[in-house]
Amino acid sequence: MTGERVTRPLQAGIKLTVNFGKPREIIIPKELLMTLSEEARKIVTDEALSAEQRLKVLIEELHWGKSVSVNKLSKCFNVPHATLQWWMKRKMNAKVRDRITASQLASTKYAKRDFDSDDVEKLRLWYFAHTDGSVIRNHQQVEVILMTPDPYLALLFKEVFGRYGYVGVAPYRNDKGRYVWELWIYLPLRSYWWFLERRTPTLIDSDVKLYNALNITIDAEGSVYAYSHEERITDFRVALYNEKAYVIEPLYEALKQRGYRVHLYTTPKGTVTHYGSYNNDYHSLTVYAKTDIKRLLERLELSLPQKRLKACLIRRALREPSKPVYWSSIELIYGEIEALHEEMLKESKRVLKSLHEAWQALTEKRKRKQITRTQYEEERARFRAEAWRVLEEVKKKYDEKFKELEKRIEACFRARKPLRFSRIGFNSLAFKSIYNGS
Repeated sequence: MTGERVTRPLQAGIKLTVNFGKPREIIIPKELLMTLSEEARKIVTDEALSAEQRLKVLIEELHWGKSVSVNKLSKCFNVPHATLQWWMKRKMNAKVRDRITASQLASTKYAKRDFDSDDVEKLRLWYFAHTDGSVIRNHQQVEVILMTPDPYLALLFKEVFGRYGYVGVAPYRNDKGRYVWELWIYLPLRSYWWFLERRTPTLIDSDVKLYNALNITIDAEGSVYAYSHEERITDFRVALYNEKAYVIEPLYEALKQRGYRVHLYTTPKGTVTHYGSYNNDYHSLTVYAKTDIKRLLERLELSLPQKRLKACLIRRALREPSKPVYWSSIELIYGEIEALHEEMLKESKRVLKSLHEAWQALTEKRKRKQITRTQYEEERARFRAEAWRVLEEVKKKYDEKFKELEKRIEACFRARKPLRFSRIGFNSLAFKSIYNGS
């Protein structure tokens, strides 16, 4: 029937007869068709369209979507390379990759996805890369790297960046002898050039943008914490730290515009602290006021459990910001959060040390040519799979412990009324009783 769109069943694939100077029959097997996107597959199997239209969609999907070279396409279709390239340019008006792009795709093992999300996602990626991560240009690619001992931060990196390409992982021992997880991803420069800019890729001109940028920044390099004056009154802080003023200042301005009382400090280069001497100016953004801290924490959704639990504890402790919060009322649970975090990091470093020793042994085997290049690559792939498995296991183990701690926080604050100084001794004992489950 004229105009009716007929889709051929895929049991044996399909045949297209296309005129490459002379008619040529191209067989497209079912296995190849099943690798296409649903939209492309519908067009390629639609018999109401011309063979040239269907082939054009197939070639563009394979050439750009699946990174298949013209040379491989010519072999697949049994058409001379020069003929296919001429036909693509002159007859199909299909884009052919330039030499730089073709070389880049040919030299990489893993597919990369061009950025196709919104400005909120762009800010999340950029802030992650410019806080705890680092960014460099690697020929026609952008490389984002993260070094961390924290398995939760490592898995957050994989979650955030993994949708755009392959995220690699390896155990690493830095120049201070500390074991960390090294993670990396290579992204095409043509689509991710804004990572290299010394400014935010978009204005922080909405609440959604601001709080998403703050979520990832605090998870990566910020702090949510409480401390006491002579073990009596508790002070609270939300703080961000970075050597790059262009990272901190946009957040500072956006918070000020929304009425937060926020402070921006710069510690000059060369200042000596108990951590050592600063090689560059060091910038810190801090929110002090209890009402502002409560308002801010009510809008944030942090991912790292120790920071999320501290934020939860502080929010509940500040249910009436005008009243003092006594250190004895949160000391036990706050200390438990920090202790569990330290325990988790020790577990992570123990596993890292074991994996790193095995990784180094493999490298030595390759240097001495005891294994072939192929064997070396296969073993490296196995090690990376093992590293991801171990990270997930550590996370699963501590997810349960952090969840139990969160339940205790909720139980403590459900059972407790606001404290008065005259009753602090009694209520401190009551807190310990509730906290310990007696």
